[in-house]
Amino acid sequence: MLKGTKIVRKPTNPMGDSGSKEREDEKKETQAETLIRLGSKAEFFENELQEAFAALVVNDHKEVWKVKSKRFKMWLMKQFYDETGKPPTPDAMNQAIGVIEMKAAFEGEEHTLHIRVAEKDGKYYYDLTNEGWRAVVIEPGKCTVLADPPTLFTRNKNMKAQVEPDFDGDIRLLLDHVRIKKEDDQLLYLVYVITCFIPNIPHLVLVLSGEKGASKSTSMRMTRQVVDPAVRDLLTMPNSIQDLVLSLANNYMPIFDNLEGLSPDKSNLLCISSTGGGFSKRALWTDDDETLLDIRRCVGLTGINVVVTKADLIDRSAIIELERIPENERREESMVWSAFEADKPSIVGGALKALSDAMTLYPKVKLEKLPRMADFARWGYAIAEVLGYGGERFIQAYQNNRNQANEEAISSHPVANAVVALMKDEPSWSGSVSTLLKELEDVAEREKINTHVRLFPKAAHSLSSRLTEVKSNLLDVGITFDIRHAGHCKLISIKNEGTKALQASTETGEEVPKKRPVLKPKRKHNW
Repeated sequence: MLKGTKIVRKPTNPMGDSGSKEREDEKKETQAETLIRLGSKAEFFENELQEAFAALVVNDHKEVWKVKSKRFKMWLMKQFYDETGKPPTPDAMNQAIGVIEMKAAFEGEEHTLHIRVAEKDGKYYYDLTNEGWRAVVIEPGKCTVLADPPTLFTRNKNMKAQVEPDFDGDIRLLLDHVRIKKEDDQLLYLVYVITCFIPNIPHLVLVLSGEKGASKSTSMRMTRQVVDPAVRDLLTMPNSIQDLVLSLANNYMPIFDNLEGLSPDKSNLLCISSTGGGFSKRALWTDDDETLLDIRRCVGLTGINVVVTKADLIDRSAIIELERIPENERREESMVWSAFEADKPSIVGGALKALSDAMTLYPKVKLEKLPRMADFARWGYAIAEVLGYGGERFIQAYQNNRNQANEEAISSHPVANAVVALMKDEPSWSGSVSTLLKELEDVAEREKINTHVRLFPKAAHSLSSRLTEVKSNLLDVGITFDIRHAGHCKLISIKNEGTKALQASTETGEEVPKKRPVLKPKRKHNW
């Protein structure tokens, strides 16, 4: 050591440098903690299906997104990047999303989320699905566009923004673009479209049929654009029931195009989607948790032939035939859609205003007899009144449509068709079920009814089930039957009480009240 050198001793740290570093690390936020803190700007909650959602303010309006959605994750990532100038790691994002889901489950409230339409305190709300998240409030006699509706709507990638409605418009402009053969069906169609804006009621399944060139797909696309605009407005019928459920859950007005037929399982599911119900599926293939899907929807179907044949679905359907467009009236697709888009604000606004006026009248409507779709019938009466055509005319039009649909169901079912032919001139018939099967086979051969199909039974024990399938259809044409056990065999008694329903379908067309204006488009058709 050199002379004069001073030795300076540093104070010793019993924990060493590592202890100081550990204390600094304890004070520093992890990326996941930063994401959780930044995410607290949103309100977290669960819906009735126990799925986590976030309600957050974006550009002075509230948006609602599923916590696991790409949209919410991008918003959370932006909050992190704006504060740190760096992107979060995937692991940090996953940890934060997990904690946020926990907060929604145990600290948040439960809210009901809606797709397109909602009801609150006696008022209806229609989501315009635009960037400002505005909605129309529909109340008796009045429609208003709200910037901050009190209901919570959810959205998905297929949903498209609606035009700004013109409440001074007229929904009858829609008949300039959708070519419907019969006046009764025109009225039924207009009423159907307006009822699609009513939440929490059963909705008819709209079935458009017609020969090639009747513009079924275009007409159905226009119908959806009025009610539930979508990026992909026409869907193909999925092969599996699970995929069909998902299509129904993700679309307020799912339209299945160009069908040739429906399996019994799919027909039953469409019945559920019409009147409302739930479907349970596993959230993940390896998950024990279930996801419950609410699938009350406004479903549309198209086909060259009537694809609805089962009695339950027929009772829930409006089957409407379109006219074939003559070649000299055809126009380029761009011109057809340009004309429709020009009328669309008036059509949408006119539909919403008609509903608001019908809300005033609806509580006073009392019908003596209600069909299965009682809500539709009662609302239809009120809507037809405010449109100026009269509630009685609507009831007759609806009954005519149901009668014609029932005839279609009978003609498409070989057993029902054969029974009607058998009882054509007979007041009653009785015998064993096996004897009846032989009689029906003879009738089918005489009437050229195809018996080489699955629906025609090959043995007597199957005939009872087939008859039960069409019991309500036969009842509508005045034919009833009773099957009972008689020891060694089953006996059946059939009675023909008269074809009242079939007669009504031809007679009521002449009995329509003439005091109301006929249904005519406001301009020449644009096809």
